This record gives sequence, C-alpha cells and structure tokens, in this order.
Amino acid sequence: MILLLFSDNHRDTISVDTIIARHPEAELRVSLGDSELSESALTARDVFGVRGNYPFEPDFPADLIFEWQGHRALLTHGHLFSVKTGLYSLNCHAKESECDLVFFGHTHQWMVEKEETIVFVNPGSTTHPKGRGEPTYALIHLVPDSIRVDIRAVSDGRPVHQAVFQIRTRRRE
Repeated sequence: MILLLFSDNHRDTISVDTIIARHPEAELRVSLGDSELSESALTARDVFGVRGNYPFEPDFPADLIFEWQGHRALLTHGHLFSVKTGLYSLNCHAKESECDLVFFGHTHQWMVEKEETIVFVNPGSTTHPKGRGEPTYALIHLVPDSIRVDIRAVSDGRPVHQAVFQIRTRRRE
C-alpha cells in the first residue's frame, strides 16, 4: 500500500494537484496541515488529514490516529508538540497512543528517522521549504514488516532521500 503525504502547502493548489496526478497509485492522500484550503477543496481531491496552526484551516481534527496495514499511525501537524525544538513530546504522545508510525509537518523541513520502534516522517513543505532547499513531499510504501519512505521533489518527482526500516506489524487481539 502507498500513502502520499504532504504538508505546509499554504493555499498552493498547483503543487498539490501536481503530486496527486503524479502518483495515481497512492491509495491514501494525507494533508498534515497548513494547507489553508477548505475541507471541501481537500476532500474533492480525496485528501484527508489534520489541521495546522493557521486560522484558515479545514475542519479537520488536530491529530488523528488510524490503523493502516497492521500499523497504528499518528497524524498531526506538530505545532502542539513543539516539533521545532525536538521530537520528545511527539514521541511521548506516540508511545502513549501505541503508535509505531508518526507523520507530521510544521517545520517545513523533511525528516525521516526511527527512534526505538517508532518511525517519524515529516514530508517537508510543498511550497516554502526551510533548511534543505527544495519543496518536497513523501511517499510511504508499507508492507507487513517494513516501511520505505521516499522524500520526493515537488518540481519533478525525483527522489531526494529514501529510507527503509524494519518494523513489526501490530498483533490484532
């Protein structure tokens, strides 16, 4: 299964439409906040997600937990967990929520890392990147015991970074 993640597009529909058209194979499309698009504009594109810290956000929840392919994923913009200063609060919330995947935005910088049993992914910003230069988004490829994260350039879809992690599928009770 493939998940398309983007964040911080700040009213830019061109980049969102571009990456959606580029990846018709993505079964799920997720906005991690600061889209500044209406809920109807996002749902018309088959996008769901969370709201960010801008006042023009869709009527989406601040964070969302969902089961996906035997994994428990936390979606959040990240501002409520002070992600610009580190992942400690977000990591604690993920552990309390028994999540093994965490997808967040807010920093405008892509990031992929694994801490203990939790994989953290920030797709960066589709319009106003900080730090590493170009606008980015992420494709998440999930199979039973591993996750592949592709950070891609909005401009042409080329891979900017790729990481593969072994992760255990949650046991269903």
